[in-house]
Amino acid sequence: MGLADRDYMRERRRAESKAARAAGGGWYRPSPRIVSHPWQKWVFLLSAVSILIPMYGEAQRKGWLPDFTVSLPFPETGSVTVARTIERSSIKSTLTVDASAANAVVQLFDPATNRHIFSVYVAGNNRITVPAPTGTFRMRLIEGKKWHGTTRYFGPNTSYETVAELMTFEPRSGHIIDLHRKPDGNLKTRLMLSQPEKL
Repeated sequence: MGLADRDYMRERRRAESKAARAAGGGWYRPSPRIVSHPWQKWVFLLSAVSILIPMYGEAQRKGWLPDFTVSLPFPETGSVTVARTIERSSIKSTLTVDASAANAVVQLFDPATNRHIFSVYVAGNNRITVPAPTGTFRMRLIEGKKWHGTTRYFGPNTSYETVAELMTFEPRSGHIIDLHRKPDGNLKTRLMLSQPEKL
């Protein structure tokens, strides 16, 4: 079949469908028009973002983003950094951290002034209990694989999250933080878009 024959068949089909539409019958049925709500694309976009953000944090914790800088030794598990303004008499609580495969720095901040109060370093797959100050604090989690110091933390693979609710440390009690992500976990966090402040 040549080009002329193909064009003839197309024209014939067009003419037949036009005649069927004009007659109001025949085999032609107009396809129903699908109407989408204007907000539908935004719902889809928000759904995609709610999936991609946790995946991005997980990629950082596992060290999947390119990082060509030489790493430094991670501080010894249980090492702490405490603000100079914290009095020894206020250290009456405890903080237990159970790290996942990533190294972790768990920090406490004053919720009113956003001033650093306390940091504890926990190497991957380690669990440690350390004394902690009493009071109500904002907790932040810094995780990653290749340590670059307290200025750059884990470089481009720095996963930085803040715990959604304030945490109160009572005397002679404390908190246990399990950093193994679970669907039914009760430690609600949100990803921070900024980089952690240097210590």
